Amino acid sequence: MTVRPGEVLAAVGGAALIASLFGDWYGARARAAGATGWQAFGILDVLLTLLALMAFALLAAQATRRTPALPVALAVLTSTAGLVAVLLVLYRLIDQPGPNEFFEVRAAAWMGLAATAAVFGGAWWSLTDERPRLEPAEPEPELRAAPPAA
Repeated sequence: MTVRPGEVLAAVGGAALIASLFGDWYGARARAAGATGWQAFGILDVLLTLLALMAFALLAAQATRRTPALPVALAVLTSTAGLVAVLLVLYRLIDQPGPNEFFEVRAAAWMGLAATAAVFGGAWWSLTDERPRLEPAEPEPELRAAPPAA
């Protein structure tokens, strides 16, 4: 039932990743209006949402499971998917959806990159954190003194 800092970092990164998709990732240099992460991407937005859900599942599994098998498996999958997602988001920051002289990368895109890196880093940290889970100890049975012999 012990949640470690890695799982918390991954889940916070997942929440920030979903929030960043609602912000403007790209915008035209001459206009204030921009394209959100949902509007700018065809499939990457779905993949980023699935990554955020994996981070939430990692936190939930660590908090509820008694054995480490499922949390470790989710940490491996989340860190692998997180690394791929960091590379994909970085690629989309370099290769914008249009000519670079007309479009600019906005703050939500950088927030998305940082959030994706937080999910990856948190899942990786979860894998490297080998502290044992602290399970509540079973209560000792009460020892009663034997009645005096008569």
